[in-house]
Amino acid sequence: MKSNVKIIFHIDMNAFFISCELINHPELKNKPLAIAGKAAIYNKGVVVTASYEARKYGVKAAMPVFEARRLCPHILCIPSNMALYRENSRKFICFLQRYSKYIEVASIDEAYLDVTERCQNIHPITLAKEIQQKLVDEYQLPTSIGIATNKFLAKMASDMKKPMGITVLRNKEIKEKLWPLPIGDMYGIGKKTAPKLISKGIKTIGELVKEENKDTVKEILGNQYTHFYQNALGYGNNVVDPERYADNKSIGNSSTYRENIVHERIAYKHLRELTESVVKRLNKHRYLTKTITVQIKYVDFKSYTKSKTISNYTDEFHVIYNIIIDLFDVLWNKSPIRLLGVSTSHLIEKKVMNKQLSLFNYEHFAEDEQIVKLMNKINRKYGDNTIKKGNKLKK
Repeated sequence: MKSNVKIIFHIDMNAFFISCELINHPELKNKPLAIAGKAAIYNKGVVVTASYEARKYGVKAAMPVFEARRLCPHILCIPSNMALYRENSRKFICFLQRYSKYIEVASIDEAYLDVTERCQNIHPITLAKEIQQKLVDEYQLPTSIGIATNKFLAKMASDMKKPMGITVLRNKEIKEKLWPLPIGDMYGIGKKTAPKLISKGIKTIGELVKEENKDTVKEILGNQYTHFYQNALGYGNNVVDPERYADNKSIGNSSTYRENIVHERIAYKHLRELTESVVKRLNKHRYLTKTITVQIKYVDFKSYTKSKTISNYTDEFHVIYNIIIDLFDVLWNKSPIRLLGVSTSHLIEKKVMNKQLSLFNYEHFAEDEQIVKLMNKINRKYGDNTIKKGNKLKK
């Protein structure tokens, strides 16, 4: 690579949840494994992820457990261990800090690393081999590493050789290595968008940038067209931003009331309105949150807050509102209330999570998604709160 360009690594831990389990259970190495929920013992639920040995039988994420067992009768299903995965993810990021101060966490099992400065005295491939080997030797975490001049190309490169691969994707190789790939393999093109493009004859990444396809692709991608077009040409973002997911972002609303609030029912009503406003802003900016805060100011102008940080990021109204009510019930001392506030912090961009929800509640999400979509559709048509889950009603 030229000395005047950036060198970006995308480091992706291979079958991360499986690797974490093997640290505690080395006797399971080289066996077909799947991470699934507790319902797997009843042959229910879905596969969160599978070992490479299980994938050889066709087992993959989101597959029903009964189907996985049909394809691979001797597969072992292991319940997810959130604490274990988080701890190893923390170790992974701490390890990367040995090599660069420019680290951007992409998800629980992947990160971008700007090693431009580090590579002044070492070849990028040599450095990648060192990082890869030390992660195995010290933490038993196998990885694939993509090397490129920007984040998009590095991400695409890391996916080209798994497990334990190291791939360099140079800008001059884009036409040869990137453009022939299926359009569905392009990072950021979702499962809903890919079929739309394919139906219009846009089957590869290379076909996305063809001049004759410009209008068609624009119609499908909308205001994201330029982003994908630039990425496909190799002009992606090369800024590795350690602060991208910093916890200092917040979205909140508060309101001062003419009449002091003395009844729980009235307080709940106002908290619902504030929460609705906050959730709408989260959706507008496409953020998820995992820290929710309620504020109370009494007539003596003394203000109190209480917060809760949850395990998984969310933007669901009923999740946030129920937490707000629980916090309020603990915080309120029954004195007249002058001001109420609701805020969310510890935000992350929704596209980054990619509906992963840390994958720890994947099973619940997969089962619940269609119900939530239907409820949202009805509420959009007939007004907010026309329909809600019965177990979320306050008595």
